[in-house]
Amino acid sequence: MGANPGEDAKRAPASRCGGRIDRAPATTATARTHRDYLEGIGNTAATADSWREKRWNRYYLQTCQYVVAQMLRGSGVAAGTVLDVGTSHGNWLPFLRRKRFKRVLGVELHPVRAAVAQRAGYNAVYNCDAAAMPLADGSVDVAMANDVLVHVLQLADKVAVLREVERVLRPGGVFIFNHAMSPAFGLSGYQVIDHCSFVDLDGLLRLVLTGCGLRVVDIKPTYYAFTARRPTRVAEVIRNLVLSMPFGPYLRFLRDGVHARRLGLQQSDSVYLLALKAGDEVR
Repeated sequence: MGANPGEDAKRAPASRCGGRIDRAPATTATARTHRDYLEGIGNTAATADSWREKRWNRYYLQTCQYVVAQMLRGSGVAAGTVLDVGTSHGNWLPFLRRKRFKRVLGVELHPVRAAVAQRAGYNAVYNCDAAAMPLADGSVDVAMANDVLVHVLQLADKVAVLREVERVLRPGGVFIFNHAMSPAFGLSGYQVIDHCSFVDLDGLLRLVLTGCGLRVVDIKPTYYAFTARRPTRVAEVIRNLVLSMPFGPYLRFLRDGVHARRLGLQQSDSVYLLALKAGDEVR
């Protein structure tokens, strides 16, 4: 899954959901769910038709994959069965294959995207909601959700996904997932804007702690594209010029490292959590 930069990146290429900030009021309550936006979300790679959008997507993806790779190395979990929650078109499949997982499974709510992911080479892709997966208890070693829970708008639905992932994880298995941080977008607490939701770190940790039995053992920032303010036009031009350079994404990556030390976790556009299921301890 993921926001749709085919529309959003034209307005704010620094952030997948940031382009919506000025066009729709934030709210702490909405009757809409992720199912109401099913056609729009999950098209990050497929709708990036300009060279600039593709460069930004490359930067986002490489940054997230670097963070996830760090978490996988530190988890000590064997590369058995991995579950890609919110598979979309299968953009993470090459990364998961490189990590030498024996079985790569996917879950995708949109039937067309699920079929595309299946053809891409997953061992199996289930066309269903991540809150009700046709998988046996304790059948998965690692579950991952990249830019997925940000689009699950109802807190009760987020909890349902967390509990379902906990069910299918084996004891000692881990769930690695990210979520957009509200302070990075100039918001507070839990807010919903169109198809994106934002939460502060305390709220996210409380959601995991009170909503399921998983235990958070690691937290890492991703990229610092927004940092609570919209860039000036001059700054935006400079950012796009830097990104157009051969090593542009790498320079952005170095910049993010500086921001991580200076600004902290909550100013990152999103943070990754590694949550452990009770049982065998991480080695």
